[in-house]
Amino acid sequence: MNKRGVEGTSAGNVATLIALIALFLLVYILLLPEADRNELLGIEDGKIKKDVSGVGDVLLSEFVGKVEPGDKAKRFLHEISNANLFTKEESGLMTLSENIKISKGFFSSKDQNVFFRIENPDDVLKAELYMVVDSGKGDLVVSINGNEFYRNEVSQGQVRIEIPLNYLANANNLRFSVGGFGSKEYILREIKLSKQEEIKNRVARRTFSVDAKEKAEMKSAIMRYSVFCDRDEKDVLRISLNDNLVYSDVPFCNLKEDSVELDTGLFKGGVNNLDFETEGDYLVEGINIKTFSGDEDLPEYFFSLNDDDFRRVRRGLNEIVASFEFSLRDDKKNFVLDVNGEEINVDTSEDTFLVVISDFIEQENLIRIDAKNSFEILEFKIVME
Repeated sequence: MNKRGVEGTSAGNVATLIALIALFLLVYILLLPEADRNELLGIEDGKIKKDVSGVGDVLLSEFVGKVEPGDKAKRFLHEISNANLFTKEESGLMTLSENIKISKGFFSSKDQNVFFRIENPDDVLKAELYMVVDSGKGDLVVSINGNEFYRNEVSQGQVRIEIPLNYLANANNLRFSVGGFGSKEYILREIKLSKQEEIKNRVARRTFSVDAKEKAEMKSAIMRYSVFCDRDEKDVLRISLNDNLVYSDVPFCNLKEDSVELDTGLFKGGVNNLDFETEGDYLVEGINIKTFSGDEDLPEYFFSLNDDDFRRVRRGLNEIVASFEFSLRDDKKNFVLDVNGEEINVDTSEDTFLVVISDFIEQENLIRIDAKNSFEILEFKIVME
């Protein structure tokens, strides 16, 4: 028997066996309950667990004691489409006419008018008229909206003429005529307008609806968003709710989520307007407004970050970690950790628990613990690693 053939067959069988085992493990993992699957894969609440120790600068340390389920306030989430605010330069070429023939005799003349529109003449940075003169005699005279801006004799060839910007309007009348004494004529073709303009989208309005019951029972509200830009911007971003200014500052670009607490008195039943305005280039994404109604008696804890620490957390140089130590008497600990209105579901039987909350951190922070069963928290800490 060929020994090499036997070895090849054995290797093929081993590879097949490994593939079957891998397929079995994949199916097994997919069929696991979500909580068990996340624990096996190292995922917490849909996010991969980060390697943290709970050791670092202590920002908050509290003995919480016994926590129990309570009445929970209603929460309403309004998701709002992105706002793209920008100013850019754009060039375009517009064909005004394919052919024009103008003439002048001793007793009459034949002029030609070409009409065109410009949507925002104040935004035009430069405008030029291009044409080809097939033949010409006398002075070629060009005016726009009654203002003469070109008079010259051109026998043949290409002509480029800059149009004074202060002569432009929304509706424009470009008039071609012949000047000089005696019988004259011009044959023109490929008359085109080249314009360079500033395209502005400096204001964006987004709308959302609040029904009468939500408005009547509203106790608090918070808006979250992220700001992105291509360069270091120094222009102020202004955000208004129903024409009331709620934010005006130079935002942190390309970093983590930001938030603004909203006065409930600014909302109205029905359609609400959320306006974004700037002179810079900003893309505002992930915009949502969460409102809270009803009363709830939940443990609340506050802590703050100075400017330097806040920037380091935003840039991912430090992590903010919530650390829990539970009583040994309690087996199951099921609760929602509310960080500035963002919820993290916790379900653990361990005596200690760590969770990274950097993505939800602001300079001033409010944390609530919404227990789903009864248990005791010996120590609750917020640590910056």
